[in-house]
Amino acid sequence: MINNNDIPDQPLSDDPEENLRMENELLRLKLQAELGGQSHSSGNLPPELENEFLKNILAFEQNYAHSKRTIIYNLLGKPEFKKTEDLNDEAIELALEEVTNLLAKKNIMVHFDEECNSRTRYQFITEELFEKETDDFKIPGMTTNFDYEEFHPNHKKDIQNRAIEFLSEWFKQSFDENSWELADHFVLPNRRVLSKKDIVAQLKNIFDAYEAFTNEDYFIKEIKFELNENGGLGHAEGGVKYDAVLESGETIVIQGGFKLYLSNENGWWSIFHIVFPGFKY
Repeated sequence: MINNNDIPDQPLSDDPEENLRMENELLRLKLQAELGGQSHSSGNLPPELENEFLKNILAFEQNYAHSKRTIIYNLLGKPEFKKTEDLNDEAIELALEEVTNLLAKKNIMVHFDEECNSRTRYQFITEELFEKETDDFKIPGMTTNFDYEEFHPNHKKDIQNRAIEFLSEWFKQSFDENSWELADHFVLPNRRVLSKKDIVAQLKNIFDAYEAFTNEDYFIKEIKFELNENGGLGHAEGGVKYDAVLESGETIVIQGGFKLYLSNENGWWSIFHIVFPGFKY
C-alpha cells in the first residue's frame, strides 16, 4: 500500500520550491497509479497549499479504501444514555450537551432547524442517528455532517423558502439559469412546456422595462402540498405590492395576489408555474 510515508524524507532537489513541485507531482502520480484518483493543478494554487491538499486527499482515499462500516453508537464507544421520556426539561439540556460533545470528539456535527427544541434534538440523536452507519475512520480536519431535515423533511418550510427566494430575486431583478428555486421546466395552462432558460429570458425582458422595483411588500397566506410516489405537488399563495420605476422616473404601483406552483423531485421543491403581478408568459 502506498502511503504518505513513501514520500522521500530527503529533499528531491536543493531548490526548496523545485523540491515542493516535484513532491506534489509525486503525490499526484500516487493518487492516479495506486488509488485511481485523478488530480489536476490549475497552477493558481500555491505549492504549499497544494501539497497539503494532496496529502489530505491521499490519506482520505487510503483510509476510505480500507475502512470498515459501523454505527455511530459504536463509534462513540457505546456511551450510556437515558431515554428521552425519562428526562425532564432541565436534564434534557445537560444530556443534549453531553451527547453533542461526544459527537464533536469524533468530528461529527448535526444541523437542526431553529424550530427543533432540545428534546427533539436529543431524541433524534439517541434514537435515530446512533443507529446510522458511517465509516470507521477519522481524518484530522475532516468533519462528518448530518442534517435533521434529511431524515425529517419540513416540506411546508421548504416551499415557503422557495417562495421567499423567488420574491427576493424578483425585487432585485436577479434571476438567471442558476436560480435554484426555478424548476428546469415550466408547465403553462395550455400544457405548453418551457425551459428554465426560456423563463429566465422572459423575466429579463420584463425587467428591462424598469429601472428598479422599490417599496416592496408581501405576505404569504397559504402553503399546501401533497406527496406521492413520484415526489409531490404544492403551492404558495399570497399578496404582493411594489413600485416599478420607469426610465423616465415615473413610478407605477403594481399589486395583487400571487400563486407559485411547485413540484418535488428527489426531495427538492422548485417552482414550475408562476402567477404573479407584473409577470405574463
